[in-house]
Amino acid sequence: MSRRKKMNSEGILRTILRMSPVVGASLGLIVAALFLLLWQVNPLEFFGALFKGSVGSLNAVGTTLNRAALYMICGVATGIAFECGAMNMGQEGQAFMGGLGTAMIALAFPNLPHAVGIPLALLGGMLFGAVFVAIPVVLRLTKGINELLTTLILNYVAVLIVNAVIIGPLASSTSFSYPHTDDFSASYSLTSWPGLGFLHSGIFIAIVVVVFAIYFFWKTPGGFRFRVAGLSPMAGRTAGISPTVVFTISMLINGACAGLAGGIEVLGRYTSLRGGFASHLGWDSMVVAMLASDDPKKIIPSALFFGALYAGINSMQRTLGVPSALLQLIKGCIILFIMTAEAIQKYHINKK
Repeated sequence: MSRRKKMNSEGILRTILRMSPVVGASLGLIVAALFLLLWQVNPLEFFGALFKGSVGSLNAVGTTLNRAALYMICGVATGIAFECGAMNMGQEGQAFMGGLGTAMIALAFPNLPHAVGIPLALLGGMLFGAVFVAIPVVLRLTKGINELLTTLILNYVAVLIVNAVIIGPLASSTSFSYPHTDDFSASYSLTSWPGLGFLHSGIFIAIVVVVFAIYFFWKTPGGFRFRVAGLSPMAGRTAGISPTVVFTISMLINGACAGLAGGIEVLGRYTSLRGGFASHLGWDSMVVAMLASDDPKKIIPSALFFGALYAGINSMQRTLGVPSALLQLIKGCIILFIMTAEAIQKYHINKK
């Protein structure tokens, strides 16, 4: 009888562990409700507005999917870098540089047709993101400086570079109401569908990137060798795989994908480059990657969840007048509990 009870309890524990993201999100929402009560905000009204702002209308769904597309691209690339032994914490800065590269192509070649200009501009964003992440790669390989530190610092450098450019050499020649560049030509706007909440074609680019990344890195011998070299450099060397090459390639891929996400944000949401356009994109993408690190197929649902959270929180700031600091605190609570639940799940798996 005791053995049967033990088996039942283990089964319940395994079920809870498998649902750890849901459990973590639920606990985070409960704690968030307590903070709302302290601020004298009705939790039911708040969560109703959160739901409505994320999926309650076509506009909300469009905003959710557009943001989720960026999280998918950055998230899957970050997960690959982590699997390959690269601790890139600079997705935020690489996204800003990607937006800068995309904007420079759009401003330099305003008369290109849509079918040529969009791919070229996005390739420019990918190049800028990859070149920017090459700085910590070179410092790691030549000076032994850990990329965790350099990529974190370069996040702030990238934001300052973009701000300097849009109030300096690329400043708008027609409007001075806020810092931004001249508007791009109409050919540099991603295809969007107003009837679907201005959902743009970035979502399809994101799906292609995620599917290709999952297939190559988790379904092919080449991807397997990359992950082996990242998880165990000694085993990689024994198999003839250079951990240095794997580290370099994975970092460049991560930087290029972050740059692509920044470029999609610029062309899909704005008509010019402006300061703060990619704020929190990189940080949120790291959470998406960490949440889905044990299973790449979790990238898409994880990105959708955080895309909905982003859309809902932004909507509430406009409709309910909730202070932005409280919204960020609630978001932090949800993320903290999700990651804690995920860590507990991994601890039990490794313990076995």
